[in-house]
This record gives sequence, structure tokens and C-alpha cells, in this order.
Amino acid sequence: MSQKEKLINQISDKLKKGDPIRMSLPCKGILKIDRPVPFLIVYRVPPNGKDNFTYSLGRTESAYLMALDNEKCEVGSVIKVVSETLADLFGGFILVEVWLSKEINTHAFNIHINQKSALSMANKLTDELNNLRLGNIAVNAALDKQKTAVAPPYYPPLIDKKEANQSEIALVGIEIAPVYNDEKTGKPYPLFLRELRASFGKALRKSLFEFVRTNTSYNATHFEMLGTTVLDSKVWDIDRDLAEYTNLFDFLLLVTPINVAEAWKSFSKSNFMETPVFHYRPMPIEPELIKRKIYNLPIEDISDPTIAFLFRDKRKEIDRMLNMMLEREKPDFMHSSLQLFGNIDEHLLEVARAILVAAEPALEDEKEELLNAQEFAQMAEEELIWLKQQDKNILTAVRVRDDVEGVMVSRGTLNVNKNYKISRQRATALIQHEIGTHVVTYYNGKAQPLKLFYIGVPGYEQLQEGLAVFSEYLSGGLTNDRMRILAARVVAVYHMTAGNSFVDTFFMLTDKYEFKPEIAFHITMRVYRGGGLTKDAVYLKGLLHLLEYIKQGKDLAPLLIGKIRQDYIPVINELTFRGLLSKIPIKPRYLSPPYIRKINKIKKGGNIFSILN
Repeated sequence: MSQKEKLINQISDKLKKGDPIRMSLPCKGILKIDRPVPFLIVYRVPPNGKDNFTYSLGRTESAYLMALDNEKCEVGSVIKVVSETLADLFGGFILVEVWLSKEINTHAFNIHINQKSALSMANKLTDELNNLRLGNIAVNAALDKQKTAVAPPYYPPLIDKKEANQSEIALVGIEIAPVYNDEKTGKPYPLFLRELRASFGKALRKSLFEFVRTNTSYNATHFEMLGTTVLDSKVWDIDRDLAEYTNLFDFLLLVTPINVAEAWKSFSKSNFMETPVFHYRPMPIEPELIKRKIYNLPIEDISDPTIAFLFRDKRKEIDRMLNMMLEREKPDFMHSSLQLFGNIDEHLLEVARAILVAAEPALEDEKEELLNAQEFAQMAEEELIWLKQQDKNILTAVRVRDDVEGVMVSRGTLNVNKNYKISRQRATALIQHEIGTHVVTYYNGKAQPLKLFYIGVPGYEQLQEGLAVFSEYLSGGLTNDRMRILAARVVAVYHMTAGNSFVDTFFMLTDKYEFKPEIAFHITMRVYRGGGLTKDAVYLKGLLHLLEYIKQGKDLAPLLIGKIRQDYIPVINELTFRGLLSKIPIKPRYLSPPYIRKINKIKKGGNIFSILN
């Protein structure tokens, strides 16, 4: 038996068993099929050498072949066994060949067909491509229903038309003009190229889905289910490295003062006239060395556009955080914070000011029972033990320590200041905030294949804090006083970014909004820490966005898959359809039946003011 026959038999055997295929073909060719699907993307390398863009297009899909096609490196027999075997399995099959046009034509894409069976897919692809806009550039496409063979000018057709029709095999050719190149230099525009590749891939999958749905028995309910389900080893390497570099420093701990109690005493003694001096933990890292490492990661080599986008986005966030580490206690810190957490828009500011007027402070109850740090920690541990029934990986320890401000979750562990006190009503709500949201999303994220979901995607704080505050409402502990603090944080951030001093912002809170001095101090400290941390505005902003999400009738559960942000939902959906994400293992207490009534109330038209007491 010849080597060629062995190869064909091996391919046929794997296809019949449903095994994944990743094989080297003669002359450095590649055949990759994640799982049996009723299509194959083909790029036959031209005799004068490959075009990197056209070569890379197929590599984003779940079934592709890249190879030379000549006497020595003939691929016709490989294509024949793949297409006929899978056409028999699914009752239909489509070959999609891509090639580069020699010159820039009227259209960026010309879709070539000569069979009726390919028409629905070709029409869909033409429409999808014509609807693409990349920046200010509109992409155009034309459909060519020809009688001649569908193939690049330098090769014969992949399969004879008569033979294809008999075997229920359709053939579509996609001729691509080099619109991504600079006409003067002939070199590609790299960012345009990246966008075009991602957009083309999505258009192609939608079009393949049209064919699969109408011409085959393959079971797919969404076009993203046709995407690749196997990621290259580079993906896991970069994911691991990004997590490692992120875990080298704890951003919030490093920008939070360690002498808050002493600073409050000094500030109080000065009759609130002297700006407090804050002290911070020593910097455990050299930020510029980590910057060098993250930009040495070969993200540009990842063929999957969605995964590459996630990694580039995370790298940019790490870079900005490292800038803030370098700028701690310096004027530029606040500017980097605005880049990281966003500006305060007029609507958010107006809502915050309205809450401060509408939310009446609660009357003091001198008999109210206060829990100390140990008692609160015990309540938190009981909640963690309850959650551990759903996921044995949850650690139930709570740390009581003297070097944190209030309470905070760091890497899945709740930390409580040893002098912390809280009312029982607020304690129940705060446990759902810290444990039910921050700890739950940490462990749900850890259950996902990509570490990115537990270290946090860029900008995850807004959705996280919105969910966390909403959990306080669901558990009956979102008091007017708490809402006033969240609103005051927004107003304080705005006041700081407008150029006002710590003392000015403090007196605005005490004089205009009637906050007690110690509460006003803590609000102001959180906002001015590090040199101006604007993060505290995201609590109210996240809650407002979450309420709109709920009013659209959407489910909260998918938001708990990890530390994600709201506009990542389409990305999460895509990765879920592709089978790249795992089922969410942990459901917090506040999504159980007793709390659903309040969610339904919001769905029926509730708003931020309807949740005030």
C-alpha cells in the first residue's frame, strides 16, 4: 500500500469514527477537522507562493485544508474522500475555496458558483459581506453565477460538477481582492486586516449555517456552533502567562491605604482642615518589566479572532494598571484611572444627585444589634459552607486582619478588618454582595477552561459591582443609607476630577448632603486613594445598566459565569455555542425562588428609584 493510500484510509477511518483530524499533507500541507461537519474551507497555495491573509482565513474555522496542488503534492484525493464521506453522513456537503485576486477589482469579494445547490449559501454570504463596515470603509461583494468551472485561474476545479451533483456536494469560490494592502507599498494595513479577518469569519459561518440548515442533517441551532472547538497550544500558554502576570500584584490592596484609622484621627483633630497623609504597601513588582513581558506575548500568532481579541483587551488593561502602579500618589494616577474605569456622564451624575435628595436617611436606632468582625466572619463562613455543596473547590476560610479597609474579596477569599462592625440586616446583604457575587463569580470563572474568566476580563468591575449591589436589594438589605453612599461616591468622583481637594470634597458631603464626618471621610478617602481612584463610580453605574438589562427580560444567571462585563455577553454566547466554556457550577442564594419576585418586579418596569425604601 502506497503512502498516499495509507493517508486516504487513515482520513476515512477517522471521519467514520468521528475523531478529530490534524494531519500534515505532502509539501507542508495541513488538513484540520475539529469534528465531522458538512463543509470544508480550502486554500490551495498558488504556484508563486502563499498570500498570508487568504491563508489565514481558513485557519479561523473548524474544518480546513491548506496545501499546494500539483503532481507531487496532489490534494484531489484528500478532498474527494473528505467530501464524499461527509456528504454520505450528512446528506449534503459544501466545499468553499478561497483565493486571492491578482488586482483590486470593483468588489472586494466575488462569490463564484455554478450549481443551484450552492445558491442559498452564496446569496447569504454576498448579503453578509455587503453589510460589513470596517471603520468608515464599506466592504462590497458580488455574486457571479457562472457556467464555467469554479476555481482560481491557476488550478483546475476541486471536483467535477457532474460528480459533485451526484454526491450532493456543492462548491463555492470566494475570490478576494487585496483591498487590505497599501496600493503604493503593497504592504497590508495590519489593523484593517485583523478586523476584516474577524468579520469575514463571522459572515462565512452565518452563510455556512444557511447551507447546513437547509441542505444537510447536521444538528446545529446557531451559526456559532459551526466554529472551531479546539484551541491551539499557544492560546493556553498566553492565557496562563496573562494570569500569572496579573497575579503578581493585587491592584486594590496596593492602592488602598494601610493607615486609614490613624489618618481619620489626625484629620478629625485638625477640625477636618488638613489633608490626611495616607501610607501604602511597598510595591512588590517592577511594573516596566511586567510591561515588557506582556507585550512579548505572541498574541498576533493566534488564529482565532475572538480569543485574540480577549487577550489583547486584557493586555491593555494590565498595561494601564501597571501605569497606575508607577503613578501611585502622582497626578497622572487619576488620568490613568479614568482610562481604566471611564468617565462620569451627565445622566449618571444627575441620577446620583437625585438619589441624594430622594433617599431619606434612616433614623438612628441606638438599640440596633451590631456584629463584630469575628461574628460577621462566622456568618460568611456559613454561607461559604452552603455554597461548597455546589462546588467542593470553594475554600471556606475568612481572614480577619488589620491591614484591610472594611471588607473586600481578594482572589476568592473574603478579608475583614478586625475592628469592623455591621448591623445584622446589612450583614446579610453584604454577604450576598461579597460571597454571593464576588466569591461565586471567582469560582465559576475558575471552572472555565480560560483563566481569564476568574482573573477578570477588562472592565469587569462595573457589572460585578452592579450585580453585587443588586444582590443586596434582593436580600432585603439595600437601605437608603447604602444608596446614598453609592450616589455620594459618584458625586465625589466627579468633584475630584473637576479639580477639588480632599477637604473640599469632604465638606461638600457633610454640608450639602448631610453625611456624618466619619462616613464622609471614608467616602472621600476611597475616591482620593492612590492619587485619585475613580473606580467607586462603577457601583451605581453598574446597577443602572443591570436594571436596564433585567427590564429587557434577560436572565441574570449567565452574568455569573465569571468576572465578565456586560458587553462581553455576545462573546460569551459565541464561546458557549462553540463548546469552549463549561456549565456554570455555582448558583448564589439570591437566585433561588424566594428572591425571584423582586426580579420580576424590575422586569415589569422598575427603576433605580423604585428600589428605594
